[in-house]
Amino acid sequence: MRVIERALTALATVTLLLAAAGAGAQPLPRIDGPLTLEQAVELALQKNLRVKASAAEARAMESMRREAQAPFWPQLSANGYFADQRMAPNVYTSAGTTMARNYQVFNADQTRDANVTAMYPLFSGGRDYYTYRAAARRAEAGREMLRGAEVDVAMQARLDYVSARREAENLRVTGDLLRDVDERLRVTRAQFDAGRVPRYYVLRDEAERANVVQMQAMAQSRAELALVALKTTLGVDLASSITLADRLELVPAAVSVEEGLREAGARQPEIRAAAKQREAAEAEVRAAYGNYFPQVSVSYMYDWGVMKSRAWESQADAMRSRADGAEGYSVGVVVTLPLFDGLMRENALNTAKARLERAVQAEGLARQQIAKEVNQAALMLAAAEKGVDASRKGLEQAEEEFRVVKERFESGRGIQLEILDAQVAVTRARFNAVNALADYHSALAMWVRATGRVR
Repeated sequence: MRVIERALTALATVTLLLAAAGAGAQPLPRIDGPLTLEQAVELALQKNLRVKASAAEARAMESMRREAQAPFWPQLSANGYFADQRMAPNVYTSAGTTMARNYQVFNADQTRDANVTAMYPLFSGGRDYYTYRAAARRAEAGREMLRGAEVDVAMQARLDYVSARREAENLRVTGDLLRDVDERLRVTRAQFDAGRVPRYYVLRDEAERANVVQMQAMAQSRAELALVALKTTLGVDLASSITLADRLELVPAAVSVEEGLREAGARQPEIRAAAKQREAAEAEVRAAYGNYFPQVSVSYMYDWGVMKSRAWESQADAMRSRADGAEGYSVGVVVTLPLFDGLMRENALNTAKARLERAVQAEGLARQQIAKEVNQAALMLAAAEKGVDASRKGLEQAEEEFRVVKERFESGRGIQLEILDAQVAVTRARFNAVNALADYHSALAMWVRATGRVR
């Protein structure tokens, strides 16, 4: 019986755990149908998990900014005490972490007390203001980091889309090559059967076909892997049936390094986030200086209390209790001048200054890195555009050469090796044309990212 009970308990536990895991998991959306490049970018901005995580981080920083506003508001607490003691006096303090803390000294044996305490800081040496300012700058940096995540994800979506389009085009080129080889093999077999060509022509074409079949299998695998990478960046279900609607075409873009540097300096999220972090560090240094100034606050308390004390009036009466009640308010201003705290303030100031120096260097490094990326993207884009022109000319020449060699072979004036070499040259030229266009679009995506743009 116990074994059955344990088994049922274990089954119930596993069921609850699976239900909890299923409730916590968020299934990825499924997207089917044709997809353009711009649609892919928009989808990635909406569904990508990195963007969602960055948005949550930005909201957390905004909440921390609002939290830093607390010292500018009056602090209010209501407190109740019930004390029974055999030794007096004793000090009691309010529970919790509110700034409006209440302290009571009870002398009576039994005390019931209720009070309302309010506190408002009048002067903190600028510490509260600059602490809030640092939190505000970090909230702004969080928004810039969210935008930076969007810029990075948009670039990655473009790169993955281009890569998937590249592999799809390479698969198409390989498929065309396989059809050409199959047709040539059919013709060669017919010529061999007619006694016009030797057998090794057939064997060579069969070997060539086997190589092309292997190429096609590898191209198919690369195309599927590229689609998986694209779907992962888009943040959609990997079972989604996506077809790429855009083709790789040359879209000339005017690129100016000087204009790109100005645009990046004005809108690049990495630079703006680093600048906000530097401003936050500056505010923290000023807040650390606030610990050297007097701290002034005003407090108000309204109190109701009932006290009972044991008193020995006579041996005959034994012990009797005497009860007293009290009600009233108190208002006070407290001024505190910190004198020595074990060098805590000095070390806190040195820490803030070191963080400021790090933030300054990080901002300079961000500007340097972005300038490098702008120049690299401009150079890559110019080189890729030239590569597209060269690959087109190379493809035209290879196709013309193949046409001439094919005519020579069909007229009996050429040999099979010339056909194979010409076919390899055409295939290589087609691959080069596809890769050149893909490189151009990849460089264009990197240029958009370097200048701090999503589109």
